[in-house]
Amino acid sequence: MTDEPGKDLAPRQPQPPAPPMDPEQLRQFQEFQRFQEFQRFQEATGQAPQPPQQSGGKRWWLVVLGSRLFWRALFLLLVVVSVVWAYNHFFGVDDPGDIAQDSGGVTGPAQGLSAPAGLQGTVGMFYKHVSFADTTRACTLILRDDTRQKFANAVGASDCAAAVKELKSQVTSVDKYQQVMFPPDMLKTPTSTKVTIDSCALTVEGGPRLGTFVVEKVGSGWVITDWSPSTCG
Repeated sequence: MTDEPGKDLAPRQPQPPAPPMDPEQLRQFQEFQRFQEFQRFQEATGQAPQPPQQSGGKRWWLVVLGSRLFWRALFLLLVVVSVVWAYNHFFGVDDPGDIAQDSGGVTGPAQGLSAPAGLQGTVGMFYKHVSFADTTRACTLILRDDTRQKFANAVGASDCAAAVKELKSQVTSVDKYQQVMFPPDMLKTPTSTKVTIDSCALTVEGGPRLGTFVVEKVGSGWVITDWSPSTCG
């Protein structure tokens, strides 16, 4: 007698249910599903949208660091900062908004510069400060009170700050006046710690000549230690 097919096969046992996922496993599984959906969307559209936000806002900085736009913006910012630093370092700037035009006196010690002549030297900067009526910076280039007073008396002013304001009123072109030209010999490194710079030897346009300066090296900077009127006005 032939047995019926499947007669001796044991009945199938029901499969036990899958163990439940803990919260962390569930979160990782959901993130993986979102990532797969994101990949399928890219393949279908050929675009590169921002990936879906991770749960709780985690790892958003990974998306930022992986963005080309972020690195281009950072590179551009570094270039701009470098250019501004280099310009200020080698050429120097005066911020008109920071100029103490109404200053009534001198505060702090004399501020010497790294050279006696030249546009960034002590005498050149003195002309520049007068062109902006920057009384504080101009007068702190002069070392002693008696020299400041001598300068003020020659201008017919009560003090150095008032003298700077009076001379500023005679400036007809700030751009030209702050660009005083020095002869080549004055631009060389001095062989002594004391030099005399007569404004008659300078090319001055757009305002009055400011006399004869005695400039000495004090510490690491050059300051005005004496002053007298020039014969050329």
